[in-house]
Amino acid sequence: MRRFSIIKREPSYFFENIHEDLNRFLKDTFGDIEYLDKSANSAYRAFRPAIEIKEKKDKYKIKVELPNVNKEDIDVEMCENAISIKAESKFEETQEEENIKTTEFRYGKFERIIPLEQAINCDEAKSEFKNGILHIELPKIHEDKKEEMKKLKIE
Repeated sequence: MRRFSIIKREPSYFFENIHEDLNRFLKDTFGDIEYLDKSANSAYRAFRPAIEIKEKKDKYKIKVELPNVNKEDIDVEMCENAISIKAESKFEETQEEENIKTTEFRYGKFERIIPLEQAINCDEAKSEFKNGILHIELPKIHEDKKEEMKKLKIE
């Protein structure tokens, strides 16, 4: 005959942070679901593209996924310890005889400020927009040098 011991478990332990975890998951997956024009198409909303930040000894490398965005609609500004990336994916109005049945494309404005732990050399920063991905390379500076906000030209 086998003996089983009873383990007392608190149900609240398993669900303690589920609300916060679910909100974080939804925000990371779908972004902030804010409607920019509440009277218009619900497809036109703020979106939160995926980003990737790599830190090397001498530079930061940032990639931003911006599908359906034109290079002219991207604005990047830098200061000594942060970079600001703004972009807009514009909703194309259809002709009267065309009706969109379903769309999973995201349209709207995107703005993100990325703080950096180490100061960057704004004069030597590089960027390239290729195949819907914005590539940014930010060389680090090690001296205590303050720089003003500067715009980055996208190649």
